[in-house]
Amino acid sequence: MYKQKKMKPIFKILTLVLLYGPYGCEFNNERQEYAEMLIEKVETFKKENNRLPKDVTKLGLTEKMDSPAFYQMQTDSTYMVWYGLSVGESKVYRSSTKKWTEEG
Repeated sequence: MYKQKKMKPIFKILTLVLLYGPYGCEFNNERQEYAEMLIEKVETFKKENNRLPKDVTKLGLTEKMDSPAFYQMQTDSTYMVWYGLSVGESKVYRSSTKKWTEEG
């Protein structure tokens, strides 16, 4: 009997992980795809206008608190795009290095 009671919480946790795990990955993939689209739009804007957009409205987008990813112009020639992975952790793209890093 003891083993049955102990196994139930473990079984519940495993079930939750298996059921909701793929959705978490899918959510991060959507954020990554949006972030890459955002970078592409910024680079296109930069080529066409010889400058970076001050914000995403110049790209025909709106940025809200719950946006999938965020853009920030850092200097006249550099910017960053980022999105949250979990509380206190973000995936960040820096145009100066053209690389993604995980920060937090």
